Amino acid sequence: MECVRYIEQHYSKPFDRDELARRASLSSSYFSILFKRYVGCSPVQYVTRVRMDRAMQLLRESNLSVAEIASEVGFRDPLYFSRVFTQSIGVTPREYRNA
Repeated sequence: MECVRYIEQHYSKPFDRDELARRASLSSSYFSILFKRYVGCSPVQYVTRVRMDRAMQLLRESNLSVAEIASEVGFRDPLYFSRVFTQSIGVTPREYRNA
């Protein structure tokens, strides 16, 4: 659960499964198994979920551009952010904002 809190507090920074496993003092593969068992998804899927939740909040509550929101939630490439957002949420960031 400490790794879940870490992800929620640092979602905008780049990190990977190995870093999270080190924080938990576990091997990467065992960390992934335990994380999925307790959280219900892989660490990478959870990071994406946290980032998309924050992006949806920013789209609803701010006037930031999609590129600014992408950067805010940890994506360096706004086009990649839009692709991931669309795959995860089912609509583009602009469509979500306008709905």
